[in-house]
Amino acid sequence: MNILNLLKIIRFHIVTGGFLAFSLGTLLAIVGGGNFDPARFVLGYVVVFLADLSTHYGNDYFDVEVDKYVEKKKFFAGSGILVNNPDLRLLSKFISLALLVGSNVLATIIVVFLGFPIEFFIVILGASLMGWFYSAPPIRLISRGFGEIAVAFVTGFAIPGLGYLAVRGQFDPLFVYFVIPFILYGLTLSLSLHAPDVEVDRMGDKRNLTVRLGQRRSFLLILVMVCLATLTFCIYTFQNAFLIVDFGVIVLFSVIPLVAGLIGFVGFFKKEVNYFSALNVAALFVFNMIMITYLLFLVLAV
Repeated sequence: MNILNLLKIIRFHIVTGGFLAFSLGTLLAIVGGGNFDPARFVLGYVVVFLADLSTHYGNDYFDVEVDKYVEKKKFFAGSGILVNNPDLRLLSKFISLALLVGSNVLATIIVVFLGFPIEFFIVILGASLMGWFYSAPPIRLISRGFGEIAVAFVTGFAIPGLGYLAVRGQFDPLFVYFVIPFILYGLTLSLSLHAPDVEVDRMGDKRNLTVRLGQRRSFLLILVMVCLATLTFCIYTFQNAFLIVDFGVIVLFSVIPLVAGLIGFVGFFKKEVNYFSALNVAALFVFNMIMITYLLFLVLAV
């Protein structure tokens, strides 16, 4: 029974999002001239997977007092398992630390013995520390207004960047071009996840960015982020930045999160916060999947 409860802490939809982001970075690297090696892809993703799982157990452990105020379980919220099973709290913390250490040890091994670039270790170390201190004291980024920024960095830069490095071996201008809108979408994701929990977070003294801004301004900031992402892709289109990627097509893809952000901001005034937050998150998932399909098409068309 305890094993089942521990497994329930894992949020598989978030794991799926991480896999999509890593795959997106991998395919972008292949389009940019990298050579795909299945073994490097698998090993690279295992590093990300372990670090991802570490955050699930760590956040549930450190947020258990805040989770007590949650009356209705939300799809992207913490599992709440540790609220009802306090005997699992220390074990959850241990699992989180073990996964974090395992991720970085594996990263060290593949850098030292398999020729992965040192940047791979640096990025996963930074992402792991952000994941741990996202909710862990004494830093606890989420209570200082930096949690959403940390999520934007990890989802928009670190995870796709690790996928890119696993194939390409280095960062280059192609990745730098994409990382700007990716980070904007990462902040959109983080704000959307936290917006429905403003009241609960306030009661739990969780002073994150959405609590500081309030729901209305959070949805406005989400709209600004998706507009800037689309504008960035438009600028790249007029620059003819890379002939291997048609940014005009990607502008069309970016309309999906743009429309979702607009609907969310307008619809917020009807107080359907949960629905419109979920709409933003779903739009980002769809954008990632369409981007992956497009890049896969470019890879197979060569």
